This record gives sequence, structure tokens and C-alpha cells, in this order.
Amino acid sequence: MNKLILIAIAGSALTLAGCTRAEQAEADQNADKAASNVSQTASEVGDKLAGAAKDVADSPAVEKAGDSLKEAAKDTGTVLKEAGKGAVSGAREGMAKAEGEDASAADAKN
Repeated sequence: MNKLILIAIAGSALTLAGCTRAEQAEADQNADKAASNVSQTASEVGDKLAGAAKDVADSPAVEKAGDSLKEAAKDTGTVLKEAGKGAVSGAREGMAKAEGEDASAADAKN
């Protein structure tokens, strides 16, 4: 947007070189009005975006999605905890079985 303003001002400056003082003054006023309009429009757009962002943040749908995400994270934690318990139990059973087989092999040699 700044480039657009600079181009407009540069074009005005080139045009002013062949104009009378009255025409130059009018062109300057027009450039000032255009810059003011651009600034005002940008401010209005910023205000609208801020309002829309607030509406989205306050939206029940966003709150519900956040609650669903928390619940899913909790469920995932529970599943992982149980899987860890199962892995430890399986490892213990495997070790006990391996120790039993080792004992059986030692008994067979004797």
C-alpha cells in the first residue's frame, strides 16, 4: 500500500512540473486527501479484523473445540499410561519365563 502512495506522489510530482501554481496546490490537496483516505480505510479494516478475531475467540464453537481437544489429550494420556503398564507387565512375564527356561535347562544338565 505504501508503494501505491509513493507511486501516486511521484506521478503527481512529475505532473506538477508542467502545471500552474493553482494546479499544483490542487494536486497537493488531492494527494493529501488520497493519503488520508488510505490511512482511514486501513484503520477501519484493522478495527474490523480486530472485531472479527474477538468474535472468533469468544465463539462457542471455538470453546467447544478447545474442550474436545482437552478431552482427547486426556484420553490419549490414559491410553498411553495403560499401554505402558501392559508393556512392563509383559516384560516381567517374559523375564520370568526366560529365567524359568534357564532353570529348566540347568536342571536338565544336572
